[in-house]
Amino acid sequence: MLEHRYPSLWRAGQLGRAGSQPVWPAGYAGLAAELPGGGWPVGGVTELLTTQGGAGELRLLLPALLALAAAGRRIGLVGPPYLPNAMGLAAAGLPARQLYWVRAAAGAGKSAQQADVLWAAEQMLRSQAFGAVLVWLPAARPAAMRRLQVLAQAGDAAVWAMRPAAALRESSPAVLRLLLSPLPGNELSVIFHKRRGPVREAPLLLRLDGMEGARRGGGHAAPAPAVSPVVAGGSAHVVLDRGASAAPVAGRAAAELA
Repeated sequence: MLEHRYPSLWRAGQLGRAGSQPVWPAGYAGLAAELPGGGWPVGGVTELLTTQGGAGELRLLLPALLALAAAGRRIGLVGPPYLPNAMGLAAAGLPARQLYWVRAAAGAGKSAQQADVLWAAEQMLRSQAFGAVLVWLPAARPAAMRRLQVLAQAGDAAVWAMRPAAALRESSPAVLRLLLSPLPGNELSVIFHKRRGPVREAPLLLRLDGMEGARRGGGHAAPAPAVSPVVAGGSAHVVLDRGASAAPVAGRAAAELA
């Protein structure tokens, strides 16, 4: 059959099969059952859309991030709206030495900051030195999302783009689009707006303290190449500098994560 000869093909009424694309573990059985391939896609953009910041995005991604760290991969945090907390991340099992935080220059306007954030994420993907790039994009245009998707396809990184729910009004090249809404009792509502598979009308309810944990060896893993990340500055607070692109300097992992 065609799907056996061409694993990237999928039927509209079926989820993408396990093994048809590399994935990182979801860590939640209910979520894994609804994701094509059973996990977070590698080589494509996943959009996590929220009506408010801090909806539980990082806790949702923690199993995948733990698997990435266990595989020795670097993780980039680009433009988060809060200061990352290295102690909190370390307590969760993520070593600070594998985390790289990039923020736009504080004096720039919002449009300039967004351009800087996109530029930094693109450079991380071009470097192919990162196993994952998490980028916060409050006002990205479709053309910018297309560039991220093309760069993601050319490498082996998982890319998560955090966007406002209003972005659902726009088309997107992302391979996966999920709307996240926090609920009482440490629960998270997940609505699937786009995936490689059938439409799911009802939201998926997850308890964020009910993860199975990262399954080592369960996802796509590769050692991090010896390439300096494209971030500038040597202090804990790394300020993005476009002028540094000619001579990238390794930045330190971020300070604090809420």
